Amino acid sequence: MNQEHPENSAEQRTTEAGVSASQNTRRKLIQTGLVGAPVLLALKSTPVLAANCKLPSGFSVSGNFSRNGTTPCAPKLNGVNYWNTNATIEQKDRPFAPPNFNASIDPSITTFGQALAKGNTNVHAKIVAALLSAEAGSFLPAATVKDMWNLGVIGGAYPASAGDSWDAAEVEAYLDYVLS
Repeated sequence: MNQEHPENSAEQRTTEAGVSASQNTRRKLIQTGLVGAPVLLALKSTPVLAANCKLPSGFSVSGNFSRNGTTPCAPKLNGVNYWNTNATIEQKDRPFAPPNFNASIDPSITTFGQALAKGNTNVHAKIVAALLSAEAGSFLPAATVKDMWNLGVIGGAYPASAGDSWDAAEVEAYLDYVLS
């Protein structure tokens, strides 16, 4: 206690208490802000990929309500019509068999060209268009396209994401989403 000026001691204690209370308040605000930041970041919707396209792990066949904008995937992969016109002879002559795909579900389809000739509504044509687009440098890896066919269409259980597997219809729905 300050014996010369007792009134100064009381002021000093009051000031210290005020500073301590404001520091506690400031500390609580900072802590709350730091705790709330990840929540706000998690709620902010951002595109999964720069092209607004989703890999299978981020795609929902049941509506895909989280997509951005009105265009499901922009720019889309080159579709069946594009590859039917622009595929090289070598690409069209590739076998619809290993190492490309394990098997065809249509015995009349033995090459990529025969698959593409089936048109936009055929799953063989769609998977070939996706594979050729992947090999040309799209966001979708070629290994993923092959797995979608081999495990999903042929095998009936492509592991799209943790705990979720796709059958042939779901693989085709995804191909419809990403192909132009």
